[in-house]
Amino acid sequence: MQNSSALPKLAMLPVDALVPHEDIDPRRTDRLIKRVLEEGLLKNPPVVTEIPDSDRFVVLDGANRTISFQTAHIPHIVCQIVSYSDPGVMLDTWYHVVSGMPIEELESGLIQNYKMELVECTLEEARKSLELETALAYVISEKGVRKLIPSTQKIRDLRLLNDLVRSYRGKADIFRASNDIWEIQKPFYPEIAALVVFPRLQPADILHAAKNDYKVPSGITRHIIPARAININIPIGILMADWDIEKKREWLLNWWMERMGANSIRFYAESTFSFNE
Repeated sequence: MQNSSALPKLAMLPVDALVPHEDIDPRRTDRLIKRVLEEGLLKNPPVVTEIPDSDRFVVLDGANRTISFQTAHIPHIVCQIVSYSDPGVMLDTWYHVVSGMPIEELESGLIQNYKMELVECTLEEARKSLELETALAYVISEKGVRKLIPSTQKIRDLRLLNDLVRSYRGKADIFRASNDIWEIQKPFYPEIAALVVFPRLQPADILHAAKNDYKVPSGITRHIIPARAININIPIGILMADWDIEKKREWLLNWWMERMGANSIRFYAESTFSFNE
């Protein structure tokens, strides 16, 4: 069994106290509601962190699960609570491979609908512009590299990222990428139109979004949680029960002590690949 000082912190929380920091995918939410109710189990808890000066929590991972519970009117949920100051907890940024739409349509949408200027540059210049916060993002395609400069010049207004993603969401397939090298991405995506590279977000950005009730686009934040709790298999019947939250927290404590007593908590240090997400 893992050392108890390193065990994940699980808590029973009101679903309404959870605030997703990113947009959700309605198609995934509908599927999740059906699957959760059919299986009758919460297998993997959302990962949350406290919003300062608030009794709410921002969801770092598990937004679709959270919205599924809210939509299904399940009042409580078991979450894993972490802090950005915990060892190994990191925030990284995904990029988007946009596939299956003409690059001309994407670029004209940005210019005409969202009033963004596309400025030709080198890859190094584009990277530097994100570091210096002189561009909102950049787009790589067969045509080269272009920095995106919003007409408002409010580069750090992360709500503008939603305008950027709206220019292709629903019109193209979107895949996540971890690097901005066109030559690496293109062979895997025959219909690739563009590689959209976002600025590196900071924990303060996530907390600011949650406190001010706006969201960043889905699929660009990647939270790395080194001591992630999975397969907790909490019965949905308990979470839906007409009990007050203190009784459910007592139930969760007893559940925890039973797992400890049965030596059924395992820690696996190996990195893994999941093929059924």
